[in-house]
Order: sequence, then structure tokens, then C-alpha cells
Amino acid sequence: MTFHKKRQMNLLLVIVCLFWFGQYVYMPYQTTFLLSIGVSSGMTGMIIGAYGLVQVFFRIPAGVLADTGGGHKRIITAGICCVAAASLIRVLLPNAVGFFAANLFSGLGASAWISYMVYYMQLEEGALQTATGKIMAANNTGVFLGFVTSSLLYDSVGMRQICLFSMTAGAAGALLALGIREDRREKRSYSRQEWKEIFTYRRLLFFSILALLQQGVQMATCMSFTVQAVKELGAASRQVGITSVIYIVMAVVFSFLSSRPFFIKLGHERVIPAGIVCQILYCVLVPKAENIYMIYGCQVLAAAAMGFLFTSLTSESMKGVPEHFYSTAMGIFQAVYAVGMTVFPILVGVIRESFGLAGGYYFMAAILGLGLISTFAALKAEKQR
Repeated sequence: MTFHKKRQMNLLLVIVCLFWFGQYVYMPYQTTFLLSIGVSSGMTGMIIGAYGLVQVFFRIPAGVLADTGGGHKRIITAGICCVAAASLIRVLLPNAVGFFAANLFSGLGASAWISYMVYYMQLEEGALQTATGKIMAANNTGVFLGFVTSSLLYDSVGMRQICLFSMTAGAAGALLALGIREDRREKRSYSRQEWKEIFTYRRLLFFSILALLQQGVQMATCMSFTVQAVKELGAASRQVGITSVIYIVMAVVFSFLSSRPFFIKLGHERVIPAGIVCQILYCVLVPKAENIYMIYGCQVLAAAAMGFLFTSLTSESMKGVPEHFYSTAMGIFQAVYAVGMTVFPILVGVIRESFGLAGGYYFMAAILGLGLISTFAALKAEKQR
């Protein structure tokens, strides 16, 4: 590997950290902040879901644009600029309307994640599992730094200042993105049959649906309503932050381990079912938690699903995809799981109002159970083939 390529890889990982710091530094307190200013649970779920809604519509076009000659640098830069713009809105309008609009911008920025991943995979020269593990570790490191920052400072500085940190990270990342050096790409066109094959590639679609479940449950639980559950147990604001920090620290560890040869050798036929089981246990155990320390332990289960399950789903979905369609395939994968990020928080918010938090979590456990059964059936069919 040349020095130039190594430097580009390191630069991209730094930008990734800033990108996800900006996206998540306010996240541990978003739900509690909105509920504290009188926003209903259902509306809070819609605000959180708005982040995923935009991604449903924009991730596939972003992938197609990159594959047909648009390149990755412009998409990467535009994405992190959206992070800064979103938090500027939160600073100016710290209410339900402002957070809803800001989450739409955050979702637009997150749609650029396709180019971050595909560009890094290209630099790593085809080692999908290794590349995915490394960039997911950088992703989770940025989230970790964001969670630690908000946990330590939220009580003293409040939501507006936390959002200013997010805006600053986005602006810094945009400046660093100017240093990305990408070869000029010729515009390409593909036949209708080639497009049809990639959009109907069964392996890609199956693992995308499993990611829909994993990401949807994650967004509805440890990124939102689990935080509120901790608050209802009488936890102080710093303990609420610790809940998120435990999750993300372990997610960083598990993401890094997922790129190691030992865990690659375990194979997706073992890792994926185990990850789904971890999420099912999480959804069953959190409503039964009698104190915050039990939820701390549950956060490790959620982190295992993020670090091992999501990394495996991402790399497995891309196997068999022609390299010139990597961005489009990643766009399909991320657009599908963004549906879960949109729908699940809304469903849990609505169910919580009628049946309490336990009802929403048990509902998700049941859906994950169906996903586990489908996984075993699919893996059995794959083994027979």
C-alpha cells in the first residue's frame, strides 16, 4: 500500500469520526429534552423517525450518482456540510419544529454515508469484512466521543451548546474533506438489464431487510426510548449519559474485533443469528430492568448486535456485487434499513402511549424472532446450494 493511499485512508477515518460525532453528540439527550419541553411520545418518535425517512429517498440516488460518474468527494463533502446545517437549525430553533427540520437535514447528510464506505472499501482494495470493520470502528469512535462529550457537559451547558459542538464538528470535517484526492471519473451508462439485476439481487435484499430490523430496533431503543427508561428509574443526567457511553464503547470494541481474522473465520452463519438473539434478549430484558445497572448490562447486548451483526450484514450484502455497482448496492442496502430507522421509533412511540414501554419492546422482540426464523431458513437454503 502506497503512502498516498494510507494517508487518504487515515484522513477519511478522521472525517468519519467528525461526521458521526456531529450526528450523535446530542442524541443521548434528544428524547429526554423533547419530552421535557412538552413534546408527546408519538411526536418524539416522529422527530426521531424523520432522520431515517430522508435516507429512504436519498440513499439510492446518491449511490447511483456515485456509480455513474459523480464521484465520492463531492458527496462526502455535501454530507458533512448537512451535519453542520442541521445543528445550526437546532441552535436557532430548540423546539419540536426545529428538531424535526434538523433531523431531515441530518438524514440528508447520513445519505452520504454510502460514499464514505464505498470509497474506503476501494482504498482497502476489496477486503470487504476488514474494510467494513475498520470504518465501522471509526464510525462508533465518533459516536463514542459525542456521547462522552454530552454526558460530561450537558448538565452544565445545555442542549444549545451541545448542538454548537455538533455544528463545529461538521464545519471542521468539511474543511478536511477538501484534502480528499480522487481520480477523475468518466461518466458511465449501464443497460436496463444491468440495473434490474442489481436492484433485484436477492442476497443484497435479504441482508438489507435484516439490517432494517437491526437498525430500526437500535434507533428505537438505545438511541431513544431506553434513555427515557433510565430516566424513569430515577437516574441523574450523568447516569443517562453513561448508559449511552457503555453502549458505544462496547460497539467500538466489537466493531474492531469483527475485522479480526478469528471472527471473520467464524462466518456469517454463526455471527448473524447470534447477533439477532442478542437484540431479542435486549428487548425482553430492558422493560424488566429494576435498576439502571441492569440496563447498563443490557447495553452490552445492543453493542454486540451493532458491532458484530451490523458489520456482518453490511459485508455479506455486498458479496457478489460488481465493483462498478458498489455505491448503488450500498445505497439500496442503506435505504432499506433506513425504513426501519424511520418506522420503528414511530411505532414504539405510539405503542408506548397505549401499552407502555414494555409493549413497544416486546413488539420489537417478536419482529426480531420472525427475522431469526427467516435467517435460519435462508442460511439452510444457502448451505444446500
